[in-house]
Amino acid sequence: MEESGVDPSGLVPVLAVSGGMNVKIYVVCDLEGTAGVADQIHQCSFEHESYDDRHRPGEFGPFYLQARRLATLELNALVEGALAGGATEIWAWDGHCRFPAGLDVELLHPACRLVMNAGDGGPVGLDGSCAALFLLGLHAKQGTPAAPQAHGIFPGKTWNGEDVGEIGMTIATAAVHGVRVTFISGDRAAVREAQAFVPQIETVVTKEPLFTHVASVTEVVPVLSLAPARSRELIRAGATRALQRLGEIPAPPRPPFDPSAA
Repeated sequence: MEESGVDPSGLVPVLAVSGGMNVKIYVVCDLEGTAGVADQIHQCSFEHESYDDRHRPGEFGPFYLQARRLATLELNALVEGALAGGATEIWAWDGHCRFPAGLDVELLHPACRLVMNAGDGGPVGLDGSCAALFLLGLHAKQGTPAAPQAHGIFPGKTWNGEDVGEIGMTIATAAVHGVRVTFISGDRAAVREAQAFVPQIETVVTKEPLFTHVASVTEVVPVLSLAPARSRELIRAGATRALQRLGEIPAPPRPPFDPSAA
């Protein structure tokens, strides 16, 4: 496994394991930033006639189950990489709306535990016992240029003069608990959004935009996606590096607002 740029402090998780200490990783998962997922209505919504808040059990966009499978396989690759990097306990929270959400529990890696019935209000159970927080399959915030399926801002919440989206709010939550945010995968705009808060974060870009304007969440726009198998390879390796580099990635700055009040 590649270890370029790793200093001794980056080996803290591995040394902690050898000393019998628990190295707990919390993974925030979403669906839109998964490789091979590009259509909000057909791949990411519960029913395909419209995109709204209605929940009709058993009715999904025609490729929704495929997208959930792809997202779960990316999570499994992350778990494998995190275990190789020294993780001893891994929690994942499915942040894609309400049940059935964006993961297929039957396909879940046996070393991963899933936070369920927690809605989409934030990483439930995240606290200072976590060594690191990972972001998997994220999308950019509403209003971002060249960002496929971008959505979500928190009215009245700004940070560094910018509106706060789901990525910023999650990083803010980690910051108040003193938890480092060390990994993100998602489209190019999502990765840049995370880097604005944590410049040293380990990254995997799953999709590149082939457009430049501000698109709505349901607008069908051209993107260039990695093959899902290749995305999983990069996520696996990136998760390992994210733990090996834990000592060199600082905790994010504290936000100028209380994320629990969002």
